[in-house]
Amino acid sequence: MILFSFSTIITACVSQTPHQSNNVKPKEIALSPKDVNRFSSNFLDELMDWARKGTVKDCPFNAFDSTIEQVKSAWGEPDTVDQAGFGFYAAYTKRNIVFGFNKAGEIFDVRSFTNDLKEISDQMVVETFGQPAELNDNNNETIYVYDVNQDIQLKIITPNSIKTIDHISVFHPKRAESSNDYILDIKGTSNQLAKSAWASMQKWRKDIVHFAKNQENVFINGPNIKKVALSFDDGPDQVITPAIIDILAANHVKGNFFFLGNKVKEHPDVVKEAFNYGNLVLSHSYNHVELTKLGKEAVRKEIVDAGQAIKLVIGKEPAILRTPFGDTNAQVAAISKQEGYSIVLWSIDTLDWSQKEAKNIVNNVIDNVRNGDIILMHSDSDKVETKMALPMLIEELQKRNFEIVDLEDLLNIKAYQ
Repeated sequence: MILFSFSTIITACVSQTPHQSNNVKPKEIALSPKDVNRFSSNFLDELMDWARKGTVKDCPFNAFDSTIEQVKSAWGEPDTVDQAGFGFYAAYTKRNIVFGFNKAGEIFDVRSFTNDLKEISDQMVVETFGQPAELNDNNNETIYVYDVNQDIQLKIITPNSIKTIDHISVFHPKRAESSNDYILDIKGTSNQLAKSAWASMQKWRKDIVHFAKNQENVFINGPNIKKVALSFDDGPDQVITPAIIDILAANHVKGNFFFLGNKVKEHPDVVKEAFNYGNLVLSHSYNHVELTKLGKEAVRKEIVDAGQAIKLVIGKEPAILRTPFGDTNAQVAAISKQEGYSIVLWSIDTLDWSQKEAKNIVNNVIDNVRNGDIILMHSDSDKVETKMALPMLIEELQKRNFEIVDLEDLLNIKAYQ
């Protein structure tokens, strides 16, 4: 029951704020003569008491200061995670609870689908709480919004066909709106770049960070927790990529390989090896061209062809794309989303393609590393120094107590479709 209900309301009250256009002016709700029974009144009062604490009954996590990582640590992985608006929703079906959390992993919405709610009518709600601050009609259901305090809203959702409560939402609007607040500047330097090239790179970095802040499916970094991800572009090949796979395995670390579709066809054995060792095999387009210079269908073809090439080898189509050169605009982001892809860029560029020395690669990371960093390296055939740098880099990150994880873990997004 909860899975069906969750799927039908995901767009209904996920990210509504008092300023959205589908809000309607609160109106007086006519009550029938039916009295609210004692159970209903006590139950609703209890809901309000829990809402003041930012949560629902039988849930130790709240919308004030809890994170989805804390939930996973205590309850394990959710049954489903869906993306909606600028947030994500994790369903724990056996517990009848769903958590909304932002890109930083902060919980801003705690929902209850407990069966006891089905006994409460909308009339009982208004009799107990009075007229709502807002009354929203959305997708054949009505959302009664009550201001609990300056931070928390209690939303009560009733299907129009039934008029009893389907679920409730304890919602923290400010926390929801802060989903993109933790976006890092992109770090990394090279002494091999001309001044004009460096200036151009700096401008791109500033522009892409600003762009990502306003795109729900474009990521620069992960949340403000002590985790980082290692990513490798432009493979596979027959020498460097296998060596990197071996280094990751020897150190019990997972990597993220953004492979080119045309190279996947040339080296399927290496792709299988990367996947079988538990690394993520992701898309870097088919031909490594600047996607922003292509028409819509050409962009789509680059994404689809790469995804299909990978699927033929590992049996799964990726759900994460890294655009070549990080070249991304609104059209590319929209088409990627239509095809089921999140775009994941990077917050540290080791510049192993420019100043290739292993020492510089390591220093670019260790001198700049922050919580949630996504680290860019490459695994094509001329990256001998990257291969040499990787064991030192892993060791230094672990000395600093950073957990090295894959992007699915770091970003709470699906790796495969």
